Amino acid sequence: MGKLLLATELQGMVKAKRVRSPRFSVPNKEAVLVSIGDERLKGTLHLLSLTGGAVHLDKQVASGTLGEIRINTVTGHFSAAIEFLRMANLNAQAFRFIAMGPVARKRLEDALDKMRAQGLSVDKTTLDQFRKLARRILSGRSAK
Repeated sequence: MGKLLLATELQGMVKAKRVRSPRFSVPNKEAVLVSIGDERLKGTLHLLSLTGGAVHLDKQVASGTLGEIRINTVTGHFSAAIEFLRMANLNAQAFRFIAMGPVARKRLEDALDKMRAQGLSVDKTTLDQFRKLARRILSGRSAK
């Protein structure tokens, strides 16, 4: 009976649709400090979400490299352990948060809420971009 229950739970987890955490464009070239071992790198934050983001550094970091990032937000600064991922584009390298304390998590959530209120959300798909354009046109605002 226990094995059947475990198998059913695992199937449910496999079938669960993954939903990407909303991403936000970071304005004002926000500075970050990344620590990799004894090395300190200054960077600029490009994207941010609850699960990670993208940062521009002066040098490329190998995918899988672990480090710590310090981010200053409107709700205060926070630090978190990160893992670098592949280059997001020629200007920014993706990372994911792998550990963060409760105070840091709350500051990140508050900062993202403020970014959402400012309309800094990154459109996920072409359909999302089309919907945003349609809303602007229908409301009488100019399309950017």
